Amino acid sequence: MDTEVDLRERADAAYRRVVLDPARYAAEAEVTVTRARAAGDVEALVVALKAVAWARHVALDNEGARELLDQGVRLARRHGLPRRLGELLLTRAVALHELGRYDAAARDLRLAEPLIEPAERPEVRFQLAVLEHNRGRLGAAAGAYRELLDDPDCPPFVWVKAANNLANVQTLLGRPQEALGHLERAAVLAADLGPRLPAVIADSLAWSSYHAGRLTESVRRFEEAGRLHAAAGLPLGEHHLEYADVLRDLRLLDEAMAAARSAAADFVRHDARLMAAEARLRCARLALELGDPGTALAEATAAGHDFRAQRRTAWAARATVTAAEALAHRDGPSAEALRSLRTAAATLERLGLRAEAAYARLVAGRAALALGRHAVAERELTAVGVLADGHSLLVRLRGHLARALLAEAQASGPGGTSAVLRECVRGLRDLARHRAALPSLELRVLASGHGAELGEIGLRTLVPAGSATSILEWLERTRAAALLRVHPAATGIDEDVIALRGVEQELRAARLERGEEPPALLARQSALEARIRRRSWTAEDTGGEAASPVRGADLRRALDGAWLAEYAVIGERTLAVVVEPRRTRIVELGPIGPIRHESEAAAFGLRRLLQGTRFSAVARAAAQEALDALARLLVEPLGVPADVPLVVVPSAQLLDVPWSPLHPAPVSVTPSGGLWARARRRAATGSRVAVVAGPDLAGAIDEVGAVAAEHRAARTLLPPVSTVDATLELVRDADLAHLACHGLFRSDSPLFSALELSDGRLTLYELLARGVSPRRVVLASCNSGVQRAYGGNEVLGFAGAMMSNGSAGIAAAGLPIPDGACMPAMAVLHRSLVRGDSLATAVWHARDALAAGGPEEYVAWCGLTAYGPG
Repeated sequence: MDTEVDLRERADAAYRRVVLDPARYAAEAEVTVTRARAAGDVEALVVALKAVAWARHVALDNEGARELLDQGVRLARRHGLPRRLGELLLTRAVALHELGRYDAAARDLRLAEPLIEPAERPEVRFQLAVLEHNRGRLGAAAGAYRELLDDPDCPPFVWVKAANNLANVQTLLGRPQEALGHLERAAVLAADLGPRLPAVIADSLAWSSYHAGRLTESVRRFEEAGRLHAAAGLPLGEHHLEYADVLRDLRLLDEAMAAARSAAADFVRHDARLMAAEARLRCARLALELGDPGTALAEATAAGHDFRAQRRTAWAARATVTAAEALAHRDGPSAEALRSLRTAAATLERLGLRAEAAYARLVAGRAALALGRHAVAERELTAVGVLADGHSLLVRLRGHLARALLAEAQASGPGGTSAVLRECVRGLRDLARHRAALPSLELRVLASGHGAELGEIGLRTLVPAGSATSILEWLERTRAAALLRVHPAATGIDEDVIALRGVEQELRAARLERGEEPPALLARQSALEARIRRRSWTAEDTGGEAASPVRGADLRRALDGAWLAEYAVIGERTLAVVVEPRRTRIVELGPIGPIRHESEAAAFGLRRLLQGTRFSAVARAAAQEALDALARLLVEPLGVPADVPLVVVPSAQLLDVPWSPLHPAPVSVTPSGGLWARARRRAATGSRVAVVAGPDLAGAIDEVGAVAAEHRAARTLLPPVSTVDATLELVRDADLAHLACHGLFRSDSPLFSALELSDGRLTLYELLARGVSPRRVVLASCNSGVQRAYGGNEVLGFAGAMMSNGSAGIAAAGLPIPDGACMPAMAVLHRSLVRGDSLATAVWHARDALAAGGPEEYVAWCGLTAYGPG
């Protein structure tokens, strides 16, 4: 039987173990409580209760922890155990603090300090510093943490926690490099202090790396921190919350919102009121960026109420800014909101939170401009520039934006226009450096959204008085810039990519056999896609070519007699910059509304034709009427001669327009003039021709035969041997590749758009990762020409991504094309290529072969498009 001494030693040991590794030793602490109760040993019982309470605190069950500690406090007082009472009060203060009961926590700490052993008093000092920290008194908290770090008697466990929290303060105050120094020293000590502290330090290293502007390093660190949290059995709420900040700045907004909502649910479930309010504010800011001001306002208002009740001044000011911004988005700016914003900004600046203050003053400056309060706007926007200087890149972008907005408002004065453009150019150059350092095409495309407003301001400034050449060069600076960098191929084959292919095959079989998609397989597919994407976000940067935006003269030489029309939409106004052989000019095209209406009408008519309606003649006439209207609105005003090839650079609002039918000569579409000019420079790599048929398309077999017959020594793959690996090997170094198979465009994640092959899907992600980019590619697949628009005039889909990766030309369809509808046209297309025609000319001849056909051929005639010079 255990003696009282044995039980007390066991209880003390249980507490020490729980502090170091709560998930592993929580059950041992519960057993010790049971034994102490059975033995009637009060001292062992209160220590064991403290151990169980600590395990519940770590698991975010602070209310459950408090209840256990209340029991222990009553027992210690009743039985005259002053040292144990002090220990219990100290632990209860931590739980009360997490529950937002600051005064009660401070009272427990003051009562505990004289009762506990001198060796434990640094923990009291640490907890008092944390109270100051969470109340927003960062200077006082930092001073207290430094005193602990300088104290030679400070226990390692407390020293590591103090270093972690000091790093948090330094990061909030805009000194993340100092923070990283403290965290790296803390990480060394934490390695010997159980699994919990290393996980906490890993999260802090990730968070401070993010604030230091090292975004992809931060993502790698967060992924590692998540694994450490899981291995230690720790709740993931705080980890998800901090990760959401990084995902937000990478403009992975849906992923950031999922992480923030997961954290919020975790904190609410465990009644962790401090962190729950912070999570709600993160959700509010993300809702605002996702275009949902109503949700943003509700979340920010609720969070602000909690922060004020908790007397957390800095957090309450942040909530005020978000609520005011959401209200302005919903109802327009108001004088009352402007006052609130200025007060909140002053509070944040007084507390040393420069990045948050810069954001608040930017919002206030915008509101003042909208209200015509120009003197106030000047003060607020000038302050943004001062606060942002010397900060991380994304904060500095706010400074450039603020100065550009201010210069635009003052543009009537001397030098106003040049001042606007100077700030826009500086900001976009900073953004270009940031974008070039990102390791994946997806992240680079998303990053351009940070500069969308700078691009719009610059264009607004140039159009009234700028030359056509300067407007063209500005459009090229801000259009598909992420695609101008070729990313080197990855080494090796990703096992998750292979696993994903297997899951997709199982899903395909289930659809064919049972007409369903089992939820377990869909969940597995989603998990694999998430892992693949995350790995691409954290890849080591291996360099790659980054091209500068093309200049007008260089573009004209590359066009070699063709005309180029680069379209732009400013507000509701549409214009085109037209590059001819001897001049560049601006053509005003009127409002975007009628263009959008006719584009939607054309799409509706073409969809009706594909449904086999008995009113197909009416649907065809309606579609043709809409196409004729689009030609009158978009192409005829340009004055392009009927026999001159046209290169089209559509704006994001015009991506869905079927361009091929709008001009009688060959048409080529490209995400940017610079990408088209770069593709023009890719020389032929020989005469290798690869032709592949996918499964479940009877017409594909005939099509492959017809295409191969046009080329000497064409190499072919037919089902069942047209597997992903065999196809990639065949087309890798081909000068011309033709793929006749089912196509799938994924608007939610374009890099997982895919071509269906005999053993599964060949995704765009895998094509790029394995460095496969034939010089010319014919994608005889449904929707293979569809592109998704992103902020900052970026696009992503098969055509743009493959041109980015080095392909010179792609023939693809922006519509669903029925099996067999294109087969005769494909033979014509390849016959034209054999004669030495460009891909655009070959597509033009192929479309001519479809012009007199039935409804399906008419849809193919509309949808078949050439991308790039080919």
